[in-house]
Amino acid sequence: MRRNRSVLCSVVLVVASFLVISARKIYEYAAAPDREKDSDFVFPQTADQEKPTILISEPKAPPISFKQLGGFTNDASHLNKTAVYGVAKIGSEDDIRKALQFARENNLKVTCAGQQHSMGGQTFTHGGLILDLTDFNRIKLDKEHKSANLQSGARWWQLQQLLDKEGLSVKSMQSINIFSVGGSLSVNGHGIDPMPGQIAPTVRAMRIMLSDGSVVKASPTENADLFRHVVGGYGLFGVILDVDLEVVDNEMYTRLVLYMDYKDYPHYYLANVENNSNIRLVFGRLSVSPGSFLRETAVHVYSKTQFDGSLPPLSPGRYEATDRFVINFSKTGGPGRWLRWTLEKYAEPYLHHCLTRNQAMNQKDPVCLVSRNEEMYDDMAYLKNRLRDTDILQEYFVPYDRMPEFVDGLRNVVQRNKANLLNVTIRTVHKDKVTALPYAKEDMFAFVLYFNVRFNDKDNGILKKTTADLIDVAERAGGTYYLPYQLFYSKEQLRKSYPEVDDFFAAKKKYDPIGLFSNKFHETYGM
Repeated sequence: MRRNRSVLCSVVLVVASFLVISARKIYEYAAAPDREKDSDFVFPQTADQEKPTILISEPKAPPISFKQLGGFTNDASHLNKTAVYGVAKIGSEDDIRKALQFARENNLKVTCAGQQHSMGGQTFTHGGLILDLTDFNRIKLDKEHKSANLQSGARWWQLQQLLDKEGLSVKSMQSINIFSVGGSLSVNGHGIDPMPGQIAPTVRAMRIMLSDGSVVKASPTENADLFRHVVGGYGLFGVILDVDLEVVDNEMYTRLVLYMDYKDYPHYYLANVENNSNIRLVFGRLSVSPGSFLRETAVHVYSKTQFDGSLPPLSPGRYEATDRFVINFSKTGGPGRWLRWTLEKYAEPYLHHCLTRNQAMNQKDPVCLVSRNEEMYDDMAYLKNRLRDTDILQEYFVPYDRMPEFVDGLRNVVQRNKANLLNVTIRTVHKDKVTALPYAKEDMFAFVLYFNVRFNDKDNGILKKTTADLIDVAERAGGTYYLPYQLFYSKEQLRKSYPEVDDFFAAKKKYDPIGLFSNKFHETYGM
């Protein structure tokens, strides 16, 4: 009896311990962050990365307002902690002009920063002066001409909220709305609207402050060479002051999700989406579940539909804690990835925030209806967490017909290197006829990859090798890769994908002869 009670007590203790540990893990995976993530781990290490900056005791320029003097900065990778001279608080054009004068007279390099979601030091340099443009964010709407004028620090969510009240919508933006407009222009971001794909074709004009403090207006027809270098120019040519962007009507769409083999995606796209003006948004997602790894593909298609009622206003996201838990659980291995894909496939259709025709028009057909603004409004707050890890984006671009070749290579590289790949989204980018450093040499699919790494050398070494391998896979498939991320590629790889890069850096010297603007990308590859 005593032995049985002892065994029972042991079992109860084990079960209780398991439940406590499980509850703790669930909370850890689902909890929103309560402070900034600790970013002391640096990869790769460099000799002067964390060397404190020597501050100038008696500035020789008009006073500027410092948000931070000395100290360190980092970007969304949490892997690039770098000592800087300081961060200037910018609220007006005059603030920018004074900051540039201060930098010139004190021999400081200058970078511009919004949300700092580039992941390779594109918004700072060691000992440099950062212009924090987040308060430089005025927006003016010209509803009659469907144009919005935005200062470069404005965030996309601010524009979306303004446009939604006026029955309008963004024409092209990145899929997450927390970025600054100036940052998105500097990387020529792209999103889920296949036409136009990239942001560059939606830019009507912009004003730029050059290194000498002069202001130049540039557009596709006025100062066109400067225009094509600033868009997608990584902040190396001047400070974007404001920009005129095309906007479009907000519309109601029918949402449809299809599943197919990855090899069938190019044919489906060309037959049903390409040149189909009725389809307004589209993206694909490749499974990372073990049983269908990088084979089964979900295709999300949004088609314009007749809708006579009032479009629903933007509403806050739901299920944030649940989404955060599922994402973080998927980082732990096969079972977590299987759960996530299964929930997306079978549960998400019932949880997606949409109207049905029955709700909207008293019809029996339960088709999901969503507005353009609702589907493009995503701050992805569920990606922020309390874990001792970081999530790294990468993007590759390949011609439509080379997609299967690239996916096969991607699968082989990830499995061979044991990289922790969490997500693959497929978008569309069309041949870039605007910028001086185009990543889309022709009409292409964009593969947005999402990796997870812990703060250790092993994980990040794996990702560094994976990056170099995938750049080679993309190049063999006639493709390219995106530059706003970690600087894990060689100069040879850069010039293979971007043969225009030497001309790009030569133009930088033309427009910035004193070399005032710089960043880690420029210092690594352009000097």
